[in-house]
Amino acid sequence: MLMARKYPHRRPRFLLVCLLLMAVFLASFLAGCAGRGTGSVSGSEATAQSLVDSATRTLQAGLDGEQGERLRQLIGQAKGAMIVPGMGSVSFLFSLGGGNGVMLARTDRGWSGPAFLTKGTGGLGMQAGVTRVSGIILYMREEDVRYVLETGALLQGRAAITFLDADFEGNRTPEFVETGDVIFVGDTEGLYAGIGVSTGGLSNRTSLNAAYHRTADGRPVHVLYETGSVPEGARGLMDLLDRAGAQGREATKKDGTEIPSD
Repeated sequence: MLMARKYPHRRPRFLLVCLLLMAVFLASFLAGCAGRGTGSVSGSEATAQSLVDSATRTLQAGLDGEQGERLRQLIGQAKGAMIVPGMGSVSFLFSLGGGNGVMLARTDRGWSGPAFLTKGTGGLGMQAGVTRVSGIILYMREEDVRYVLETGALLQGRAAITFLDADFEGNRTPEFVETGDVIFVGDTEGLYAGIGVSTGGLSNRTSLNAAYHRTADGRPVHVLYETGSVPEGARGLMDLLDRAGAQGREATKKDGTEIPSD
């Protein structure tokens, strides 16, 4: 009868090989997890930078357009600006679909941001006629900027919105002044009467804010007002706002048409 041979000296070697394989597997697994995490952050930063670049082009187009001089004056007085890059077809402001906006705030330290917002399905009251919307929404009061961030509404119920490149105003109130509380300057192809701006619809992209500003706190109020941080990739946009605002304030002094900001 054959007897099984025992090789006691091989067991330690076998265990050592198993331990080495487990170590290699664990190291590979952890490296993969780290890679995925880094890639996710890098992907978010790239997405945010793409939105900032689009916002910069939209702002530059507005400054180069027919309303450029007026836009500079408004920027010089504004407390906040939401830039809406064009999205093709039906876009952000009055859309039936989704879209993105870039919010900036002007504080005692100057312009800060950006904070990113998105809008899901369900429009903001556009009945008919929009084929494209892009441009800049300017807020003359800080409380209106904070209201957008806190509630997701485009403007307060008692605020008025003016469209500088259209022949009508939306949500006009008896207390409406010539400049309004909220001003839209931009491209409204196909836009005509039949507009009603309702509340709600905007969401803060806190994870995108956190990734772009490299902070654990991605709340828009934090990045706009509490830290006032400006990522390097947004410097071009901020410089453009600063120059436009300075030119606008100088023009306002010359013609004496100061825009009320309170």
